[in-house]
Amino acid sequence: MKKICLIFFLCLFIANAKEQKLVKSDFPQENYPNLSLNSCDKNCLLELLEARLYLSFLCEFVENNDEFLSNVYAKLLNSITDFDSNLQKITAVKLAIIIPEKTLKSYSNIIINASLAYLLRQRAEIKVKVFLIGTEDNKKIQETLSQIEAQNYAYVIAGFTLKGANALSAYNGNLKIFIPTLNKNTSQIQNQNIYFGGIDYDAQIAKLLENSNANIAVFTDNSSLASNLNTKILKQKEQSRFYRIESEKINFQNFLRTQGGLRQASIFFNTPLIKTALISSQLRVHNINPYILLSTQINYAPAFLSLTQANDRKNFLIANSIDKNDTNLNYLNEIFNQNLDYNWVAYATSVGIDYFYTQFLNTQSERIFEEKIQDSQFIYKIRLMKALEGNFEELQ
Repeated sequence: MKKICLIFFLCLFIANAKEQKLVKSDFPQENYPNLSLNSCDKNCLLELLEARLYLSFLCEFVENNDEFLSNVYAKLLNSITDFDSNLQKITAVKLAIIIPEKTLKSYSNIIINASLAYLLRQRAEIKVKVFLIGTEDNKKIQETLSQIEAQNYAYVIAGFTLKGANALSAYNGNLKIFIPTLNKNTSQIQNQNIYFGGIDYDAQIAKLLENSNANIAVFTDNSSLASNLNTKILKQKEQSRFYRIESEKINFQNFLRTQGGLRQASIFFNTPLIKTALISSQLRVHNINPYILLSTQINYAPAFLSLTQANDRKNFLIANSIDKNDTNLNYLNEIFNQNLDYNWVAYATSVGIDYFYTQFLNTQSERIFEEKIQDSQFIYKIRLMKALEGNFEELQ
């Protein structure tokens, strides 16, 4: 029965993807596809029906002009919906996932996939429902919370930015809500039922500064994340200098010729991976020797090793808040094409749902993760990583 609950949910979610399609975003270093990974043509669908693999048929079905296949799909889906309605009557434990997919874009899939992977890992007998709300409109969030309460859900994972979290500032209901995408220090919310799982960039910056000198320079771009990191660095080092890189097509020869202050500077990279690799290589090409190169979690990815040269990264430290995890859970996340060792949103989601599951949903289960909670915020160990030839190694 435990397996059936999640298998049916997976099929229902994929089957309804036509109406609630997640918005894709262009992330250069990683790709996060939808749940259905393989295409299945007409012959493939007929073979599934002949083999009586009805759940697989539902999962693989896409819109087509074949009337027979479309009719079979509709009948099977109605049967599954009836089963799902009956299941709600006998399954006491429920988990809701709120996704503003137009805001989160690719991160929407990450949160959903990480949640499903964890529940599959635990073989959890839990009713799960995804509420796609589009944007973080305050009225829409309040309506969705009321709907979730009316359907007797008690636990919620909400993929919110600060705007969505602010909509919860006046919430006084009994839902326990986990926000994997934000650190509590970014909001003013004081509600013991609202938990936060986002990385503490202030703590990461402080840890990186322990290895810097007083000459702080920062490469940045126009993104909101870079702006946020810039503010946090300035809070700790008021004399920091900022160099804005708006395009990869910049003339580095002219740009760097006038930047003598970069020599023997501790340089932060508040830039995405491709820009970081490009800038670090140009520093070497133009014989600018920094004191040290530094980055928060934003550049901790396997692609960093392939995009940078060994000489470019030998003096590069990256802060990392992802700690050890479970081999089976890693494998299940890989099925969804995401790497729990490097994807901090997937990791934070897994940490939060692990806490909910073992503390409230199934108290006889042991936690997989070791992160503690302090004032409704998960606390992550921060490790400084050096990029070697083919892997990252913790700085001792």
